Amino acid sequence: MTAFPQDQDEVLRKETFSEALRAAIHRRDLTLDRIRSRLAARGVDVSLATLSYWQQGRSRPERAKSLRALRELEAILNLPSNALFDLLDPPKPRGRLVGLANGVTGARLYGDNSPIRGVLGGSFEHFNDGIQPMSLAETCEVDASRSLRRITTVHVLRAIHPDQDRFLVVHGVDEGDAMPTDIRVHTGHLGDTRIDTANGFFAADIHFGRVLAKNETTIVEYETVLGESPTPSRFHEHRFRTPVHSVLLRARFAPDALPARCYAYYRDSVPSSAKQRRRLAIDGSHTVHSFLPRCAPGVHGFSWQW
Repeated sequence: MTAFPQDQDEVLRKETFSEALRAAIHRRDLTLDRIRSRLAARGVDVSLATLSYWQQGRSRPERAKSLRALRELEAILNLPSNALFDLLDPPKPRGRLVGLANGVTGARLYGDNSPIRGVLGGSFEHFNDGIQPMSLAETCEVDASRSLRRITTVHVLRAIHPDQDRFLVVHGVDEGDAMPTDIRVHTGHLGDTRIDTANGFFAADIHFGRVLAKNETTIVEYETVLGESPTPSRFHEHRFRTPVHSVLLRARFAPDALPARCYAYYRDSVPSSAKQRRRLAIDGSHTVHSFLPRCAPGVHGFSWQW
């Protein structure tokens, strides 16, 4: 574990971007004008007003130029890489949300050579095409052994084509986690399942119990129960092929096995690296959450450090 000076560690414990920036500036005893000059010497021009707004919490870096300035600012303030960047919220959506019928194919989301292609076969490219997820609430539970043991998922779904009677659930077992030992469907009922243990994927059909007409909605609720992990779990994520109106993701930890830090992140596809990463605070119920009111297609998840 890397050891930091005590005053630097106090900066790293801050939970918001503005608090951490103010503490880091105070620790270095630099004026905003001096910081602006040092940024300019590194080829980045940022106004005094912008720096002031950042430390007051009135605005945050979003555009490419500001994010470059933030990287230089971490160096100027003698902070570890990503110490400030990790505390940024995702950029605010600009313009209109893409049409709800639009989305990405299986290859675009999972990658051309994904092992999940072998699980889904011919439905890999366009599974669930007749169904639009409207909202998702998902909670993963990590026990005292630091194993991810249960994932509770509630979908609100809308039929965008007539005669829809099922929804295909695809689960990829993340690094360090065990394969599911049980799938418990509380709303709907479990249909066919397909499992690829070697590559850590399974798929299951959840039947609605009736046929939906176009634009009708239904709810699907199920639990995924996993065995004890061979190594401590480190992350959980949900993958979306289409835009979703609202998403609530939660991770709940055993009170005697709390992680040192938690982050929310986003990737535009499974093979790509994270483009957005932000720090999350654990609340009094030992839970972190991320609420996304306008969720773009891609990969949204949590990671944590023990």
